[in-house]
Amino acid sequence: MADPTAVATRKSKAKPSGKPAGAGSGQKAGAPVKEVLRKPARWVVYSAPKGGTGKTTSCKNTAVAAAKDGMRVATLDFDPQRTLGQWHELRRPHDVANIDHYEGTLEAIDEALAQIDPDRYDVVFIDTPPSVELYPEATKILLRRADLVLVPTGVGRFDKMSVIPWMEFLRDYGRPAAFLLNRVKRRSVSLREAKLELGRVGRLVPHEVPDIEDMHRVDDIGCSIVDVGSVNGADECLGAWYFIRHELGI
Repeated sequence: MADPTAVATRKSKAKPSGKPAGAGSGQKAGAPVKEVLRKPARWVVYSAPKGGTGKTTSCKNTAVAAAKDGMRVATLDFDPQRTLGQWHELRRPHDVANIDHYEGTLEAIDEALAQIDPDRYDVVFIDTPPSVELYPEATKILLRRADLVLVPTGVGRFDKMSVIPWMEFLRDYGRPAAFLLNRVKRRSVSLREAKLELGRVGRLVPHEVPDIEDMHRVDDIGCSIVDVGSVNGADECLGAWYFIRHELGI
């Protein structure tokens, strides 16, 4: 296993998608081809102080949804456990939506961010480790880069006790953010109570991702339930991406 404290090199070569407008569309020979003007990548950070809130699962599912929606997507993993990177190594590009993957450490935040050429991508999804309070300066650098911060959480007491103060900090720090509820039981009292409690301090992504077995089974083959398609939970992950896309204005 690679040294988790080192800033890793890029995991895969870029495969930019898309063509200039008019290419292959039956234009007359010699006609000028209009170039598609793309904005630099938007940065979406998944962050919560407590482990086990669903950061990595949420990150990979929405990254896949964005790639299937035609976006040029990269992921960046700051978690020393490298769960996202291990998942990405299992992916088979000829079968699933293409995502480029990078890794880094918060101790070397500038080098990690510099790996990514923002002109190559439409969206960069960033997974972060728990205990972000241990890296206050690096975390602030990352938050200033973020166009949107998503705070994944379950409905349990200790999850809420962790993410509510974090959302209050993000609000005071002036960062656009929203809670993303995941691993929920539909129509449960705990879900209704959590939505009310979290809604007092921040916005909610209007799609809660259910707690389903398929979510974990597809990890074994480097897939997301969005790759698989018509299974329970895929629509909610797509809905979460559509919320993100709207927030980013793309």
